[in-house]
Amino acid sequence: MIRKALIVMPLFVFSLAACGSNADKPETSPSSTSPTPAAAVASEAAPSPSAQAPSEEAALRQAVVAYSDAFLDAKPTVGYELFSARCKERVTLSEFTGMLTAAKQMYGKAMPIKTFEAQISGDLARVTYTYDVPALNQNKEPWVREDGKWKQDDC
Repeated sequence: MIRKALIVMPLFVFSLAACGSNADKPETSPSSTSPTPAAAVASEAAPSPSAQAPSEEAALRQAVVAYSDAFLDAKPTVGYELFSARCKERVTLSEFTGMLTAAKQMYGKAMPIKTFEAQISGDLARVTYTYDVPALNQNKEPWVREDGKWKQDDC
């Protein structure tokens, strides 16, 4: 989200006044309801690697939402904790704080994720998610699991 925000922010400033948002209207994403049936089926069967997939995706989604909320609500210490070790080496907390402050000024507040799709392979994932504001949409954003927790790795 950082790289895209840095590119999009200057362009989006000019079109911000013309954009409308349904941020006050609650959205239910298809994936927030789809893991439940899969989890129910998995709980009926013996534990297997595929039975753990819904909980892996749920944990990843929770991390993505937390990072997104921190990014758009300008909560740098919260967001920075969801940054991978590799990204922390490349971007300082001070730089990150500046980016989040700019995002807060442009977008106003966190907004619900409309759609969510994750491709998980071991401790790596690519996540695609969308918002009511297309400029914020992420396509195959890299995430990495470090010490059992998902971290944003797009720096």
